[in-house]
Amino acid sequence: MSNALSNRSNGQIPAILGSLLVAIIVLGPVLWAFATSFKTEVEAVVIPPTLWPTSPTLDNYTKVFKDAAFFSDLWNSVAYSVGAVIIALLVGIPGGYAAARFSFRGKRTLMLVILGTSMVPGVALLVPTYYLLETVGLLNSGIVITIILSARIIPQTVWFIANFVEAVPIEIEDSAMIDGASRFQIIWALILPLIRPGIAAVATIGIVTTWNDYITVAVFAPEVAKRTLQVALVNQVFDAVGISWSYMMAFVMVASSPVILMFGFVQKWFISGLTAGAVKG
Repeated sequence: MSNALSNRSNGQIPAILGSLLVAIIVLGPVLWAFATSFKTEVEAVVIPPTLWPTSPTLDNYTKVFKDAAFFSDLWNSVAYSVGAVIIALLVGIPGGYAAARFSFRGKRTLMLVILGTSMVPGVALLVPTYYLLETVGLLNSGIVITIILSARIIPQTVWFIANFVEAVPIEIEDSAMIDGASRFQIIWALILPLIRPGIAAVATIGIVTTWNDYITVAVFAPEVAKRTLQVALVNQVFDAVGISWSYMMAFVMVASSPVILMFGFVQKWFISGLTAGAVKG
């Protein structure tokens, strides 16, 4: 038995080493950005570079929070992301339920078309969408930006919700209908609580996708008052004064923290939601 355990442990060594390598590749840049955010500008560009600041400072974070435009950019990022996810769920939940529970002619074709729309690169639609919005005078509209962002995540929302609903035994719904429950009551009081982890997973993916979106806001909302944290971050790269790497890394850490904190809060639901749709009851 000891030999078997030893062979098993030896067989896991490559997997462990591979996991450590992936972790270093993924976390290395994050840790470097975190360390740089506490450096002075001189130390941030010194050659050879230092792994950790010799005299850590919070000046860069102070500058970020003292920037008058920072909180406006933060609010826009939150409003666009949350608004887009809410719209996507309002459309995706009934759409996914209908796809999972109703049979009709052309259902498979329709679902493939919905899936296909998510494969169209957003860049391919920038020019016609821009001219359309400019013609009707809807550039720099927060509502329009939210709707465009929601349209990007609605197809995947419909597909995910359909898989989660299919994992719920239909016999539960049949019993509720026998007891006199309406279709709306079944969805609201029965299906939604059962697929709550799946909804959390879909919402998390949607918020991360829309939060990191740069090109949509940069093109359709060029006004400074409508920009998001991502647009403000990229603008620093093209600043005529030059790039302050220590300040930029502090900005990156602050801009990433809301999504990181949200993911930590819903991590349990997120993981169970991703696995729930893979198994039918």
